[in-house]
Amino acid sequence: MNLRNLSFTIFLIAFFSVVEIYSQISQNNFLVTDTIRINFDNKYFISQVSIIPNTETVKIKERVLQSGEYQFFYDQGFFKLSDTVSYSIFDTIVVSYLAYDLGLKREYKRRSLVIKFDEQSGDTLQVVKNESNPFSPENIFGSGIQKSGTIVRGFTVGTTKDFSLNSGLRLQLSGKLSDDIEIVAALTDENTPIQPEGNTERLEELDKVFIQVKHSNAIGTFGDYQLRQRFGVFGIVDRKLQGLMGEFIYENTNAFISIASSRGKFNTNNFNGQDGVQGPYRLNGINNERDIIIIAGTEKVFLDGIEMRRGENNDYTIEYSNATITFTPNRLITSASRISVDFEYTDRQFSRNFFGAGISTSFFDNKLKFGFEYLREGDNQDAPIDITLTERDKEILSQAGDDRNKAVKSGVRIAEPDSLGIIRGIYSKVDTLVNGNIFSYYIYNPGDSLSVYNVSFSYVGEGKGDYVRESLGVYRFVGIGRGGYLPIIFIPIPQLKQLGAFTLSANILTNLEINFDYAGSLFDKNRFSSLDENDNFGYAANLSLNLKPSLIEIGKINLGKAGISYRERFVEKKFTSFDRFNDVEFNRYYNTSTASEKENESLREIALTLIPIEQLRINSTAGFLSKGDSFSSKRFNNLINLSDNKSYFAEYNLDYVNTSNQIINSKWFRHRANAYYQFWNLKPGIEFLAEDKNDKRSGKDSLLNGSLKYLEFIPFIELSDFEGLNFITRHSFREDYFPINGIMLKESVSKTNSFEINYKGFREFTSSLNLTIRNKNYTKEFKQLGLLDNQSILVRSQSKFNFWDPMLKGDLFYEVSTQKSARLQKVFVRVEQGTGNYKYLGDLNNNGIADENEFEPTTFDGDYIQVTIPTDQLFPVIDLKTSTRWKTNFSKISNERNFLSSVLKAISTETLWRIEENSKDTKYSNIYLLRLSTFQNEATTIRGSNLLQQDFFLFENEQDLSFRFRYLQRTNLNEFSGGFERGFFRERSLRIKFKMVEEISNQTDLVNSDDNLTSQKNSNRVRRVNSNFITSDFSYRPIRTIEVGFKLKVGRNEDTFPTQPTIIDLNGQAVRLNISFLGTGRLRIEIERNELLVNTNQNFIPFELTGGNQIGKNYFWRVNFDYKLSSNLQTTISYDGRLQGSSKPIHTMRAEARAYF
Repeated sequence: MNLRNLSFTIFLIAFFSVVEIYSQISQNNFLVTDTIRINFDNKYFISQVSIIPNTETVKIKERVLQSGEYQFFYDQGFFKLSDTVSYSIFDTIVVSYLAYDLGLKREYKRRSLVIKFDEQSGDTLQVVKNESNPFSPENIFGSGIQKSGTIVRGFTVGTTKDFSLNSGLRLQLSGKLSDDIEIVAALTDENTPIQPEGNTERLEELDKVFIQVKHSNAIGTFGDYQLRQRFGVFGIVDRKLQGLMGEFIYENTNAFISIASSRGKFNTNNFNGQDGVQGPYRLNGINNERDIIIIAGTEKVFLDGIEMRRGENNDYTIEYSNATITFTPNRLITSASRISVDFEYTDRQFSRNFFGAGISTSFFDNKLKFGFEYLREGDNQDAPIDITLTERDKEILSQAGDDRNKAVKSGVRIAEPDSLGIIRGIYSKVDTLVNGNIFSYYIYNPGDSLSVYNVSFSYVGEGKGDYVRESLGVYRFVGIGRGGYLPIIFIPIPQLKQLGAFTLSANILTNLEINFDYAGSLFDKNRFSSLDENDNFGYAANLSLNLKPSLIEIGKINLGKAGISYRERFVEKKFTSFDRFNDVEFNRYYNTSTASEKENESLREIALTLIPIEQLRINSTAGFLSKGDSFSSKRFNNLINLSDNKSYFAEYNLDYVNTSNQIINSKWFRHRANAYYQFWNLKPGIEFLAEDKNDKRSGKDSLLNGSLKYLEFIPFIELSDFEGLNFITRHSFREDYFPINGIMLKESVSKTNSFEINYKGFREFTSSLNLTIRNKNYTKEFKQLGLLDNQSILVRSQSKFNFWDPMLKGDLFYEVSTQKSARLQKVFVRVEQGTGNYKYLGDLNNNGIADENEFEPTTFDGDYIQVTIPTDQLFPVIDLKTSTRWKTNFSKISNERNFLSSVLKAISTETLWRIEENSKDTKYSNIYLLRLSTFQNEATTIRGSNLLQQDFFLFENEQDLSFRFRYLQRTNLNEFSGGFERGFFRERSLRIKFKMVEEISNQTDLVNSDDNLTSQKNSNRVRRVNSNFITSDFSYRPIRTIEVGFKLKVGRNEDTFPTQPTIIDLNGQAVRLNISFLGTGRLRIEIERNELLVNTNQNFIPFELTGGNQIGKNYFWRVNFDYKLSSNLQTTISYDGRLQGSSKPIHTMRAEARAYF
């Protein structure tokens, strides 16, 4: 939203103020009575300046004067008495009149003269007194509004940058506009399309802009908002929208209206986990699209029917831009884990519009309720975003009807000739014979003379395509039906969905409720086509009766409570809802895996609840589901719960499902039991899970592959709050059975041990540990099918130490989990010039591809940034992250005054060690036991790094003299799609700080470093650089507000990777002047000269060798000026210039004014 929308905001506020305005019409004027003594001037001023003419009544001695007995000067606010009026100097005048309530004062003044007694002189003085406060944000917003934010205005101009204006508004408001109207707003005119990190429970949405006005009878929201509405069973919608929403509340009636643009599409993904894989799990769009972006905060993740919480310390993390979910070590994922994810996503094909309205009301003391809702959401076929539709594309869409597989076109095209008429494509065509027929496929081969094609591929599903994606833009032919991609382009189809929902609820008797829901939908699957329009409309209905548990008594005999409920639901096959309305486990409950999705669905359920005593509850449910004429399912569920909600708990659930269709009959038993007993701080217990599912063809005894059986026992014990210790341990034993050749056989035995420990016993030490180890061993029969034993290890540990405060402080973090990981690919994305850190050198090898070697790092004028994206192929890995930091201060060891204590007081150290390893090593113990010799191995490592930093201080906090000795070493190995890169960096340095005199200080750094990078491919980043530098910085402060500095730098960089080493000698000088203006501003002027001398011009010089400088002389000059015009207004002016080598001078100037609220 930008500032041009503020006019609409004013209208919004006025709209919701109508009630308030009309309620105050009668209060715009009020009666005033003034009492005034007779005076000799015969000039009587009234208290209000907004008198309504001819409404006054003037009395003297209880006699009302006639209009001719006084003269009123309305514009000046006083009146005079006529000479004919008789009165005494001791009389009092009473004047009554009506006045407008305008809030105007009689007198406004900035200052006035007052008489004040001066104690030093012993006399009175006339002094100036300020009568009004200086300008402040309260003058704009009022005192009842809380506000914060900034307004920025500025410009930038330079040699390589045209004049451009910079502006920004970021404002947050909250408070009352009046007694009945409240406002909450977050405004900005900045475009920050930044997706928040999906690793915290609470998201920081920087791009959320809205204004919300609240009244006791209405709420209006303009901007970004979340619409959550539920009308009955089918009218469910949960959307992130951008537009206008009004909510109205009057007595028992609630209504809403929403007009907005929809940010994404709703979809649900259901899949099973994999043994030893915590993630990442990729989410797909409605049509299996992979290149989607999840709308931040819209996901709902369910594991085995239970909703999870986002966050590294909770259950899962999510990469919104890559549409992948990874589960934390707090949740073990296995092949039996059922994962369901609801989310909204954007594919940036068409802009989407949303309209919604609804009303609900109740009568007869809420005994009768009804509601109606209308929703409309669809693509605007005339407003594509990141796509362009040709007339031919629209013609294909018009003939495709509702069939997406007909809305396709070839992804193969001949490349355009270059300026020399040469056709340079990246794919070559190969013709072959398949079953006697000519078949063509394409090979990625840029630079080849036969590569004249550019080919676009689309994902069609695994086993449905002929190609696999190796990296971005690189596809490889693997055989017909053996891949997931085809050289075709799916033309995006704009769609429109509408829904109307009606709900009625009645409480006929006490505890008896009847509900009826009806919904109709219109779903146009192709707005460009008039074909297949006869299946757009569908409907659904639901009827339910619910008798809440009520007391049953026969005479004086209490039989407890009993309740019953019944519901019947019909969903036509053409009906479509906006969001999922079934329970997340509905398909599992009724075993609908063999049912067709496009069939009319009928559901009947009856449930009985018995509560004979307060501690015992029995629930029994019978359900009957049919889809069309071929599928039927019968479900019987019984739940018994015994608990006193304090010391004991026992629950048993038996679920039986009998399913049949024309081909398959299925019987499925499910058991779940849980019991515990709590005494003292201990809670021992046990869980039991078992399932037995038999799928058979009608009239056959052999089991089908969908059959399964398992038994699982989980004893556990929990210790709570014992001297700051909380401890839970669980041990699981599970046997799985699956059919082979129609006979149920034991597949595997799984043993899981988990431990959760939290300790906060004393202030000096806190620790938490989550440890899960699962071993799954397959039987001989299933090993012959290629299945291998596997192990899952999940560990997350965090500890903090603070011993002999502050002598020894430290922390330790350790996390390891089994996952799947992909190789990364480097991709260069173009950005505005000056905001990137890479520049493109051109197509150096004439292959028509922007290769990695053709991008060079740059300091100033980069117009590309480097990002990494994962490739499609995933590998089982174990992922390790561990770090520790220790800070020691030996001065706290002893307070004794002796030689040893004096030496120790001067010493302090700080140690940092961080290791990350993402490895395919099948021997997991090598990783989680930190066998470093196996780390960063090209045969197993996908990503790995090892950082060690050791600082040794002498007189660390002394200003007169201090020393810092540093050793820093960092190694890393990364496997990219183009090969491995191995890096090594080592720094050994000494920093000396000392004061020569009070005004002059110096900091000198002596640095020796090695910076090496090796790669399997020819890369311009390969180097073997040794550096030695001395830098000395002098600072002179004649007074506290002025600092003059002089910096000298001399050193040598040597790259020994080329046959003839490249040697660069550097000498640099810099002077600076800093002036502070008593806390209101600062001026900094700096001039720097760097000279680089090289021994040869034959070698390629890496960026790391020059640090962004050019060979020869480099001059830089900078001026920065900051000044506070007031407490809420700050200005900044900066000017940068540079002259590098033989190039022309580059000048850049920026100016900015920033106001704070």
